[in-house]
Amino acid sequence: MATGLLVVLGLVLLGSESGSGAGSRIVTDIVDEGPKTRLTCTLNDSGAEILGHRWEKGDRVLHEDSLTDRTTAYTIDTDERMGKYFCIFLPETARRASVDVKGPPKVKAVKKSEHATEGETVVLACKSESFPPVTDWVWYKMSDDGDQVLTNNSQNKFVLSSETKTELHIQNLDLEMDPGKYACNGTSAEGTDQAVITLRVRNRFAALWPFLGIVAEVLVLVTIIFIYEKRRKPDEVLDDEDTGSAPLKSGSHHMNNKGENVRQRNAN
Repeated sequence: MATGLLVVLGLVLLGSESGSGAGSRIVTDIVDEGPKTRLTCTLNDSGAEILGHRWEKGDRVLHEDSLTDRTTAYTIDTDERMGKYFCIFLPETARRASVDVKGPPKVKAVKKSEHATEGETVVLACKSESFPPVTDWVWYKMSDDGDQVLTNNSQNKFVLSSETKTELHIQNLDLEMDPGKYACNGTSAEGTDQAVITLRVRNRFAALWPFLGIVAEVLVLVTIIFIYEKRRKPDEVLDDEDTGSAPLKSGSHHMNNKGENVRQRNAN
């Protein structure tokens, strides 16, 4: 009885690895070739008509041809290979098999650095497109005294997560407590990975400092102009008085010369 169960179990596992095509007639294979990974599907039904092949990942068509071979292959970059792929033998789309390329999570920060103002709400986000997907997300506040795990019970913080993305919401930012480095950690059946985000918090009056600086510069400039004009006006008045008295002296001298000329003519 036990032997029979083992045989049945072995057949089930063999069929599941051969693909999801009708009657498990498609055999799949994954071969690493250095920086590339080669995915292969072979249709074992000799009587089936083949008019082409198609490779898909999610909703995207990666490759399509009109070859009649019973084996089709698709090459991908090893670093970006993770995911669920489908090979299809045309024209019957039912003759398809899934090729699951697994690997540890690759967690990335949506933004490696965030800037916000005191009292505002900020959202820190990380994503992972790994396969299998992340099943457990954890956020930490990093410090020299040790990492602090952040949960929905943490003060002014809560976490929203899905298989491909996680978000840490921090409300009413505190200038002293909230700035620093935050780590998002994602774990799946294949391993774990994390990314770090730096949060910087500005003083709520920081936006006013440039404006106040401009106002101060204008006030200084106006004061300098006012003092300059005030000191310049008395000098201009004195210059005007000196310039106005000169013609009077010249006119008096001219009258004296005219009188002397008249007296000389009368004497003659």
